[in-house]
This record gives sequence, C-alpha cells and structure tokens, in this order.
Amino acid sequence: MRKEGVGGRRRFSETELVAAGGRIRLWSVCRPACLCAGWPDIGIDVPRQILDIIPRKPLNYMRLADAVIRLEVEADRKGLPQSSLALGKGQSIADLAESAYRLALPRLVALIDRSEETDPGFADKAGALLAELHQGQHEIPEMLSMKPMGVNMEPSILGLPMFMNPQAYGNASVGPTLELPTQAEVAAPPVEQLPVPEVPPVVETLPAPVEPPVVEAPKVELPKIEDEPDAPLSRSREFANLKGEYRRLFRKLQVRPAYQQSADWHLTMIRKARARYERVAVATGVPWHFIAVTHGLEASFNFRAHLHNGDHPLTARTRQVPAGRPSVWLPPSDWESSAKDALRLLGYTGQKDWSLERTLYRLEAYNGLGYRGLGVPTPYLWSFSNHYDRGKFVADGKFSHTAKSQQCGAAVMLKMLADAGEIKLESAV
Repeated sequence: MRKEGVGGRRRFSETELVAAGGRIRLWSVCRPACLCAGWPDIGIDVPRQILDIIPRKPLNYMRLADAVIRLEVEADRKGLPQSSLALGKGQSIADLAESAYRLALPRLVALIDRSEETDPGFADKAGALLAELHQGQHEIPEMLSMKPMGVNMEPSILGLPMFMNPQAYGNASVGPTLELPTQAEVAAPPVEQLPVPEVPPVVETLPAPVEPPVVEAPKVELPKIEDEPDAPLSRSREFANLKGEYRRLFRKLQVRPAYQQSADWHLTMIRKARARYERVAVATGVPWHFIAVTHGLEASFNFRAHLHNGDHPLTARTRQVPAGRPSVWLPPSDWESSAKDALRLLGYTGQKDWSLERTLYRLEAYNGLGYRGLGVPTPYLWSFSNHYDRGKFVADGKFSHTAKSQQCGAAVMLKMLADAGEIKLESAV
C-alpha cells in the first residue's frame, strides 16, 4: 500500500519491500557520487527499510560486493598499478548470489597483487576480506580432524588412520606425519586446539634445501589410455586400486565451458606466482605446482594469509585447525616461512614419489575420501571439470547433494598447467 512520506517521497509497506528485495539488481560499476548514505560508491539508492528486511544471505553478498568495490575505488584513487590478475571488474553484482566466491576471488587477489609491494597495509585489508571469502568454501581437511596427531595420517583401506591399521600399506612411506604445538607455544588461545601427543619434544627445524630433480618429477609424458573404458567411481581407499582411475580421469578431464574463463584465470595466477612457489619448493623438496594448487584450495591464493588454512593475518599464528601454527613465529612473519611450516607439518617434505597418481591421491586423502562412499567425484580434485557436477560437504560435515563447489579442483589446475607446457607429470609404474 502506497503511503506518502516526508517531502512527498513514497514510503513502502513491509510486503512491498520484501517483494522488492527479490528484484533488486546492483550495479558493479562504481560512481564517484554517493547516492545514499548506506551504499556509497556502488551507484544504487536502497532505502534503509529494504536493507533491514532483505534476508540475511543476500545482504552478505551485497556487503561483500560493496566491500570489494570500495577497495577497488580506493586502489584506483591511490594510483596503485594495475594487475594482470584482474578479472570481472565491472561485472554485475547481482551475479554474486550464485557465484560469490568464483567472481570475487580474482578481484581480491588482484588487489593484493597491486598493493603488496608498495602498500602492505592496503594489501592486508584486501587479504582480510579474501580470508573471509575463503572460509565460505573451505572445509577442514579430513586428515586434520583425525586424532591423535604426530603419527602417519594417510588413510588406510578401512578409512582409519594408518597408526590404527598399519597393515593397510605394508612398508609404504607415503603418508604425512603431523606435529602439534603445545599450549605454551601458542601466544593466544586458539579457537580450536587439537590434543598434543605424548611424545618427547621435537626441535623444529626445516629440512635443508633440496635441489631439483626432487622438486619436479621427471619429465615423462603420460601414457595414452584412449581405449580404457569409463567405469563407476571406485569406493576403495587403497592407492593401488585407485591409481588407474586417477590416470583415466586425468586423461579424459575437460573444463566445463561455463568455468573456462575462471580456469584460465587460475592458470594465469599460478604462472604469475610461480617464482614464489619455486622458492618454497627448493627449501622443502615439494614440487612447486603441488604448492600452487594447495595454496589455491587451502588459502584462495592469499599471500597475506597462512597456507595451512587461509587464516589472516600473517602477524598472528593460525586460529583454526591446525591452530597455533607456526609454533615459532614473530619473527618471521612472511608467507614463505608460513608455507614451509605447513608443508613440513603435513609431512610433504622429504617425499620422493610425486607421480601424477600419487599426487592426486595425496591431495584427495588429505581433504578426505568420504566423497567416494557417496559415489561423488571429490570437488577438491575435479570441480570445474566434466567429472564433477554438484554435491559438497557443507557446515558441520553435512553433505548436500545440491551444493556446488565454487573452487577450481586441484586436478583441473594441474591439467591446465600440463596442457600449457608448464609442467610434465610422470605416471606411476
């Protein structure tokens, strides 16, 4: 029902406002003039009554869009250099309701890239927003939720940690070994504290730099398996039973057209940051491309946050699982030092087998093999590809058959790198 307000301006009933909320479309192109006190810089006059009634989830998207645009305006005003990582600037904010993470990720990463060298304070503002965005997609990896820690954690055939079923792998030395800091090592009480194993204290030292060829697998072309037929997703948890499937799925992987632009951006991002990944690779013996895809999935390529889980800022230890990392911190407080700690903590340093199949298995086992029991190819590997459509673990470990991952899968990133000639992956014998 129409009502006249102060100065003849129309007032709206609550019913009209709720209906209008579903039809609102925002502009993503900034305007220099502020049209309303509540939404400067985004070129829309939204009455406060509407903002108070629109459901909470759309408001989150709107606030995210507003924050991204404000930072972009500030970066332009500061005269910060442009970034080759910018993608989607000026794209309709209304689209964020379905693809908030995928559309906002490149814009925030580009803002960090523009400012990290010349304006670290601004880079931290963008990094904080990226860390918040990341938590909406991030799952606590299954390997980090297993207890106790300080033991080999690669899953066994029965889905139990290897320390509970040592016969599962025989003498295979493929699993990470995790260590946990004591409470005394953590400056502030973490949000989640995992139990400390009763073992003698371990002196924290990073391994001596390892030179290639350990960093990069031998450059041997993958065998062609064009005649290998498709098969249902295996529910096994044994590497020996899965390596053929990894090889086949990787060989037949295709990026879905709807995600091609985003997948291309991931390739550009990894190429641009390759030197940073290579420096960590030389110090740890972990291939640079493995570090790159882990950075994308576990921290959304945020160089202002910890590689362990995307926690921001680097001037504090991690708060979420694994909490209190790195245990020796401040100094240093740079991304490279944090990344070395994360890779050492997860037992990836010193591993010798970085074949395609072992790499994919290591990534999937770390995130969790639970998708196999549901017959769903894990989005951690296959999101954005023809192998994955939908289905995702969401809050509190609940599985949703309709939820869809907005992160690019690790196998997709590796395939993009391989097809571009950036890496060559050896196949397991």
